[in-house]
Amino acid sequence: MHLIRHVIWDWNGTLLNDAEHALKALNRSLCARDLPALTLERYREIYEHPVRLIYERAGVDLSKESLSVLTDEWHVQYTAGLDEVELHEDALATLQLLREEQVTQTILSTLPHDLLGESVRKRGIGQFFARIQGLDDRLARSKAPNGLALLSQVGASPASTIMIGDSSHDAEVAELIGAQCILVARGLESEERLKRHGLPVCRNFEQAVRTFLTETPRTRE
Repeated sequence: MHLIRHVIWDWNGTLLNDAEHALKALNRSLCARDLPALTLERYREIYEHPVRLIYERAGVDLSKESLSVLTDEWHVQYTAGLDEVELHEDALATLQLLREEQVTQTILSTLPHDLLGESVRKRGIGQFFARIQGLDDRLARSKAPNGLALLSQVGASPASTIMIGDSSHDAEVAELIGAQCILVARGLESEERLKRHGLPVCRNFEQAVRTFLTETPRTRE
């Protein structure tokens, strides 16, 4: 029997196929400041936490700009049209499979908690999760403290928990909370960057689930 009893899902870019939608929201702020719009390829190369690094790498002078104003702008643009953004095509089947395997599931996100909850509810998948947890502001800080609290709240052991995400931040969070990690390279960060962490990197959920249902994934090397 596999050792994983709990999965912590990232939301943006992982379950929700919103990389292009998130980029459009960012590009509107860049264009309003006469800065060049980013391609999706470039966005995946500069995506980072904390998010101030994204703005800096995109050319925004944060000595003259307020990060809170920028993130407020992004959330206004991101929320517009969000209902039309879909889950990755294999997300629902994967959630159902893990429930059948009696693996409990949660969501850990840097989105504001209310927006995260609304997004999950509107997609009709709330029944799969023991808990969902976002942040209490719009600044997209580290979600590691919430990850530790989440494990405690659902009574999950870090040793039998795996995080599935699409970014270096997910790898960092998994390490900090003592969980295993698999990264999926089709979201907010490029496959080349994800491979630098020495963790399993998959291109879809079928590969990811097969990795941890049949063997024990590696922790960060």
